[in-house]
Amino acid sequence: MKQVMITALLLLQSLSVTNASEAFTKVTYLGTNQKTIINPNTALEMNFDLEVYNLDELDNIEAEVTKNLPENPVEAERLANERMGNLDQAKAIRMFKSVALLIEWDIKKLPAFVFGEGEYVIYGVNETAIAIKRYMNSRKR
Repeated sequence: MKQVMITALLLLQSLSVTNASEAFTKVTYLGTNQKTIINPNTALEMNFDLEVYNLDELDNIEAEVTKNLPENPVEAERLANERMGNLDQAKAIRMFKSVALLIEWDIKKLPAFVFGEGEYVIYGVNETAIAIKRYMNSRKR
């Protein structure tokens, strides 16, 4: 877990670097378990690179670790620690990155489609095609 925290801190430091060529093709979806993205493949079809994050991932990990723990507190702690050790580190890093992006981009509510590195945000939409069309229409003005 210590290694995951160190990796997350390094990731946070690198978030401020912006690649100008991505500014108009990168789109990030920030959602929850109840507000999942609809038709994410549309982004690829419309030449956008899409990253999808679930801000409920911490709750999902906690549920996974604590599921069906035994009544004995010592055995429950041992099993929970074992499960924590078996967690997918990439999943944990994505969880930290999603929270960091939420803070860095000052996202006010979910779901949110974020274009570029936070330059343009569309709130309350989870349908990929609608979000991209709104973004493209705003660029025409």
